[in-house]
Amino acid sequence: MDYLPIKKSQTYNYFETPLFIKNETGDFILYKAERIEIDSKRLLEDSFPQLYIPSEMKEFALNEVRQRLIKKLKDRIKSGDLLSIKSALCEIVNEVFQKPLGKEIEILPETIDIIYSEYANTSRLLRKIEGLQFGGTTLVEHSANVMVIVLNFCIYNKFHDEIAKKLSLSALLHDIGLTKIPKMVAESNRKLSDTEFNIYKTHSSIGHDIIIENKEIDPSIAVAVFEHHERLDGSGYPRGITNITFDGRLLGMIDSFDNLTNTEKTHRKKEGSFSALKVIQDEIQKDGKFDKAIFRDLCLSLIGQRKYNCS
Repeated sequence: MDYLPIKKSQTYNYFETPLFIKNETGDFILYKAERIEIDSKRLLEDSFPQLYIPSEMKEFALNEVRQRLIKKLKDRIKSGDLLSIKSALCEIVNEVFQKPLGKEIEILPETIDIIYSEYANTSRLLRKIEGLQFGGTTLVEHSANVMVIVLNFCIYNKFHDEIAKKLSLSALLHDIGLTKIPKMVAESNRKLSDTEFNIYKTHSSIGHDIIIENKEIDPSIAVAVFEHHERLDGSGYPRGITNITFDGRLLGMIDSFDNLTNTEKTHRKKEGSFSALKVIQDEIQKDGKFDKAIFRDLCLSLIGQRKYNCS
């Protein structure tokens, strides 16, 4: 029988699936039987060893991980605790973004369905959305932040359910190309050299290709991911175009807003939310980089949480 290594991040999400370990002679021996929770104390004592599943159980195991992550998210939403909701959402996004990128991406549409249904149908979480929107600096947290701000924008503007879900999924995936960029470039908090920035700029097209390769994801999402660093004055990348789709313009603005408010760089400090909006507004008035109508609606969609003067 062949065996496949599991991602260590998935370890606690297996109950039905048996897990195996490779001994010194190269033989695979049972580490955790099916329908038994893994022993965290034993894992710690064994220094979190590499565990394996039988290759014939690959689809079964992947489905179990999906279902347990989704259940955790649903339970957290029911609890109403914003930090735990964000934690569960980030766990799902982190699972998708972990290398090697695989079929885990298919969990995201269901994740969006769950979150959209909760936010669209109740005001309880919308009243507290600020706690989930802001405060992240990692790629995973940034992706979650952008998704929630986009979702709030869509609900405020009364977008059709399917459009709102598509835009929210685009937001979660907008930076997935960074998972294929060297960490020293993708996660740097210093100003990148020209060579490094050229590498960084490829993440939009890489993300586009990742999504196109997955037949379960709407291909129009790939276009939004490809365009989220394009600007209306032609100063963006990767193509320097000015004819940008609505989805690309919306993602680009909200991505910039969250980066300004949550990402500290050695060459610039984090902005307050009002200051970040002012930076975007100045770029609209001076260079026409962003869409004026989207900016107005973004400001108005945030008024329920923060009082902005967007005139």
